[in-house]
Amino acid sequence: MSIIARNADYTKEYNRKLVLRLLRYQPLSRAEIARRTGLTRASTSLIASELLADGLVREMSPVANPRGRTSTPLQLCPEAMYVIGIYLNRDGCSAGLVDAGGRILASSEVRMADRGGRLEPLRQAVGKLSCMEGVPRDRLMGIGISAPGPLDGESGRILNPPRFDLWHQVEIGPLLQEATGLPVFLANNATCLASYHCGRPEGNSSSNFLLLLVDSGVGSGVISKGKVLKGMGYFTSELGHTTIRYDGRPCDCGNIGCLEEYAAIPKLLAGTGFHSWKEVVDALDSNLEAVHLLEQEAEYLSAAIVNLTNLVRIDSVLLAGDLLYGAERIIPLIERRVNQRCLRLGGKAIQVYPSASVPGIRILAAADVAFDRLLQV
Repeated sequence: MSIIARNADYTKEYNRKLVLRLLRYQPLSRAEIARRTGLTRASTSLIASELLADGLVREMSPVANPRGRTSTPLQLCPEAMYVIGIYLNRDGCSAGLVDAGGRILASSEVRMADRGGRLEPLRQAVGKLSCMEGVPRDRLMGIGISAPGPLDGESGRILNPPRFDLWHQVEIGPLLQEATGLPVFLANNATCLASYHCGRPEGNSSSNFLLLLVDSGVGSGVISKGKVLKGMGYFTSELGHTTIRYDGRPCDCGNIGCLEEYAAIPKLLAGTGFHSWKEVVDALDSNLEAVHLLEQEAEYLSAAIVNLTNLVRIDSVLLAGDLLYGAERIIPLIERRVNQRCLRLGGKAIQVYPSASVPGIRILAAADVAFDRLLQV
């Protein structure tokens, strides 16, 4: 094959992915696709015809614009492609088969035994989901995994997340890819959630926001100008392992005074009479210790958010994880502290919101990683 032919094939594939990527989130007319992509009307029509013939998109009912002209929007077919989303946590994992329309068609919960047998339950779960009736095997395109960081998404390796010893230094991406024959994409769990919220109307997010995931650890994902903010080696933000007390307690990561050592819920509640964040919130109207814990958590998180907002433009903060319960009690405390202390130079106040409450959101967010990487241009 000549270089010209190879270049032509690459350009065609690039343009098809470009169109499919746009249609993932909303139906668009051919004219609107051409406008957003910069493709000519003729190229757009040719690509649309091919995608229609391949069963990847479908035409919706014609709609009239304000000028009275009609257009026929194209919509990505839910059955165009499928991926498996895996949310890996400290107890096990949740896995689900997700179609291109963002629906979980089947799911399963998996418990991990020990280091020796940790991969087999994952392989079995993927095997079961991939054999679901009505899902063509050639339309199952890949696997997305979200896991606590730090991790290296480029090599598919989990590094050394605190209290996640079962998976330390495990190249889960290559191992699961070898076991299933599917491409595997690994990403930080908080970054997955942030990316999932980006651009979705229910996400209460701007194009510059921080998602803060607080549960047994503290994870973060930063979206800057509509894209995930990354560092070296495919690292994403690890706000939980930034220092908020230089003379503080040793953290499991090897540093001292980390945010996670104070704001992760088990750490916050250690030595108190409470066993969960829900218990704290439920006791706020009658228990001074609960009020003190709420204030402490707001103080810890605010300190870290201020540090970040003085380095990177952040217009809003989304809270996820355990703090979604009773979010209306802690959000005003965080907002007040952050806006009192951060350098805004006349800008708007930073708003804090609860993240979207969507059934199976962590599976969907992991699946989103696979869809995003498969359609990357």
